[in-house]
Amino acid sequence: MFSITRQAIINDDLGAFTRIPQKMGLAAVRTVGDLVFSILLNNPAMADGKALFHTDHGNLATKSGINTASIDAARVLMGKQKDGKAFLNIRPKFLLCDIADEGAAKVALESEFEVGASSKNNTTPNSVRNIASVLSDGRLSGHNGWYLKADPVAHDTIEVLYLEGQQAPVLEQQNGWNIGGVV
Repeated sequence: MFSITRQAIINDDLGAFTRIPQKMGLAAVRTVGDLVFSILLNNPAMADGKALFHTDHGNLATKSGINTASIDAARVLMGKQKDGKAFLNIRPKFLLCDIADEGAAKVALESEFEVGASSKNNTTPNSVRNIASVLSDGRLSGHNGWYLKADPVAHDTIEVLYLEGQQAPVLEQQNGWNIGGVV
């Protein structure tokens, strides 16, 4: 919250007072993303007392670089997820990785032939070609891991809920006698 005088608004040739609320709004949006990524990076305990990513949940692959075999192994784990005894048959829609790994992820997902851990094989077809789109984010920098994500329309993923459906920051303005305030 900040207050400014009418004279300051009139003399604001550089638009500083319009940029400040915009920057506050962008910071609020980034905070929502930071909260979601903190769940991925901190691997919190679930209702059963075990971490979100745990071998007992069947959603923890062996740590590996991004290549055909590792993506295929993660794809199989997703497909074998269960709700009780029923298989959920979840398919990957996105591969989420650090920005530094975006190129390797695109190569592994878009190459015509298999991409190995240390080389490419130009005779074996790539079994994971085009099974997912690549999403990258700097918040995974230094994390040394990647994730396959399901289609959020078809399957529950990490959800962000908003009060009364309001999905963006709200700027309210109240004019006083000689001070305009923006919250």
